[in-house]
Amino acid sequence: MKKRFTFKSTYYMSIAIFGAAAMVLLPVLAAVVLNSTFAGLVILGIGIVLHIVSLRLAACVPCGIVADENDLRVTVLFKKYIFPYQEIESAEVGSEYVETLMLREVPYYIETLTITAKSGVYSFKSKTRAQRQADGTPLPFENGKFQEIRKYIAPRIKSGV
Repeated sequence: MKKRFTFKSTYYMSIAIFGAAAMVLLPVLAAVVLNSTFAGLVILGIGIVLHIVSLRLAACVPCGIVADENDLRVTVLFKKYIFPYQEIESAEVGSEYVETLMLREVPYYIETLTITAKSGVYSFKSKTRAQRQADGTPLPFENGKFQEIRKYIAPRIKSGV
């Protein structure tokens, strides 16, 4: 079973603040040190592009989960976690509804998969768009990606296959 998902990094605000500060300070420093306004503008352009790319990457960190007969593999950006079923003690799934205040952002659920293994506790999050009822209230969140994964791996954890 394969599932792909994205989530918003916990470092998103730090990246936004430090990136904005760097975009202001680095072009000014480059212009003063190099005594060239053009150098400052080039550094500003490069800084803007890097800042936008880093914000986009932090807002939608690509992840994937693969559950097969022997183990559960989770890939977050470039880091891989491999959990053999006999080492997983429990897998819990929770969800939280988030009402947004941003103009273009729609309300969503954050689904959390918490895996307790012999090596520690690991938590993975997925952002899922909230479906609305006719009266505007959100539909209850029941069948997310992580719920399917948990249902698939639950018998394998108990049997130790």
